[in-house]
Amino acid sequence: MAIEVRPLGAPLGAEILGVDISKPIDEATFGHIHAAWLEHLVLLFRDVDWTPEAHIAFTRRFGATHIMDPISANLPGHPEIYVISNVVRDGKPLGIKRAGWGWHSDGEEKEVPNKGSLIHALKIPPADGDTLFANMYLAWDGLPDETKAKIKDRRALRSRLRLHHVHYPHLPLTAEIKARRPDVLHPMARTHPETGRTSLFVGRWACEVEGLGAEEGAALLAELNQWAVRPEFVYRHQWRVGDAVLWDNRCTQHCATPFDDERFERHMHRTTIEGLRPT
Repeated sequence: MAIEVRPLGAPLGAEILGVDISKPIDEATFGHIHAAWLEHLVLLFRDVDWTPEAHIAFTRRFGATHIMDPISANLPGHPEIYVISNVVRDGKPLGIKRAGWGWHSDGEEKEVPNKGSLIHALKIPPADGDTLFANMYLAWDGLPDETKAKIKDRRALRSRLRLHHVHYPHLPLTAEIKARRPDVLHPMARTHPETGRTSLFVGRWACEVEGLGAEEGAALLAELNQWAVRPEFVYRHQWRVGDAVLWDNRCTQHCATPFDDERFERHMHRTTIEGLRPT
């Protein structure tokens, strides 16, 4: 099957044409898609119309699927699919609203962060609700040498316990999730296990820097988080219904942008791929 990889004209991202990912894909075609993913970090597939089973099956070509917390936010009968939605039916939320409003990579505060994620847009608001993606290879490459030297052998402490109330004030943190999400130290300069390239690994769950005082560490993290999402590193995706977007959490950050979620509905299905501990 011949496919076309069309770069999006941004610091990362490419659209894949000539393949229907709702159907089984041969190994050669998948190899081209996987190579494009490693090169472009974010892949866009337009006008995807598939079942939850097909969504899960395509995700599993990239690795084992991760079951998201809380379980109540996952699609009934398909726990591999995390529902990102502000839709309420019969008084019951269909998913998690305001998910990802803030720069991060999925699972960065876990002992084993997620490898990748794949969102399928089912309903979108008439305006706003875009998603921004930032290239962390470029963020690392562009850092001054003295900053690289300062952080290349340091780790940042990531804490769901300390920061959940900041990022998800509308979603209580259960005792079960607290027990599964202890604080964790991860390197700030991260080596991609498949490409060997170094990326900057920061984000909204980082709150301390190993070996630095609280004030100095907080200042450094604030500086790096601001640097990581400079416009020259960022692609803004304006969603269409039927878009499926796959991104590599090992070398990107992303951020969902707000919209008027009191007036308009936004409903998406996301699968998540298990990863490896960062090195």
